[in-house]
Amino acid sequence: MSLRITLRVTTPPGFRVDASALLPATLAAMSTAEIERIVLPAGNDRCNVGDVFDVSRSEAAAESAAPHTGATLVIENAAPWLDRVGARMADGHLVVHGSTGDYSGFQMAGGVLHIEGDAGHFTGCEMRGGRLTVTGHSGDFAAGALAGDMEGMTGGTLTIHGNAGARLADRMRRGLVLVGGNAGDFAASRLVAGTIGIAGQAGAHYAYGMRRGTLLLTQRPMHLPPTFAEGGRGFDVFWALLVRSLADEIAPFSQWRTASLPTRYTGDLAVDGRGEILVVS
Repeated sequence: MSLRITLRVTTPPGFRVDASALLPATLAAMSTAEIERIVLPAGNDRCNVGDVFDVSRSEAAAESAAPHTGATLVIENAAPWLDRVGARMADGHLVVHGSTGDYSGFQMAGGVLHIEGDAGHFTGCEMRGGRLTVTGHSGDFAAGALAGDMEGMTGGTLTIHGNAGARLADRMRRGLVLVGGNAGDFAASRLVAGTIGIAGQAGAHYAYGMRRGTLLLTQRPMHLPPTFAEGGRGFDVFWALLVRSLADEIAPFSQWRTASLPTRYTGDLAVDGRGEILVVS
């Protein structure tokens, strides 16, 4: 049997709420009454789960092909005043119908978080593992680092079907980030390692201070950074493995073939020069 917990927003509180306590594994061990008594911080205010949500639990036969393990938590009628949804999540499956506020998936370590709407700033910030999907747009600093921290995303997969804001994957160290739309200024800035794919256009100053890692661009940019140089060929095996790993991801990344290699540029020569930009045309 598989446990499904549903939280349906019935009474918006009128202020922003920290939803980091609403995790599948945590709620699975609690009764409906206990879940309703959970206190959600909200700056100088606070509220109980039962004041905002209608809570229900149900048991269903587990599907053998389910892409996740553990309990499933569904948040219905979600709105941008819900911050830190899925923060520090380690396992289970969290589905959000609607949009979320800031810090969705903050320091997420495992499990599956699926947001069927838009997400605010710092989505997947300092993410460590698991899979986070946003079917809409996200704000600034997705997969990035908090101010003053040295590492952004260090593991997992973040997929944004729409546009991403500024500073996408700033200081990212490991993992995979795919954006189906455009990205704002300073995308892949100060990248240490990892793979970032942007299907639309990247804003100004992309790959600024890039040390290592890979930036995939499906559209040729108007201008290439002056601190990048054409990197030549000789990466056939790497490209074949990368295309295979993206086969189950969003288009156009899932539609690439190994027949033709992308154009490769290396840099940022101003800092280390071991990063690469692959332009698929």
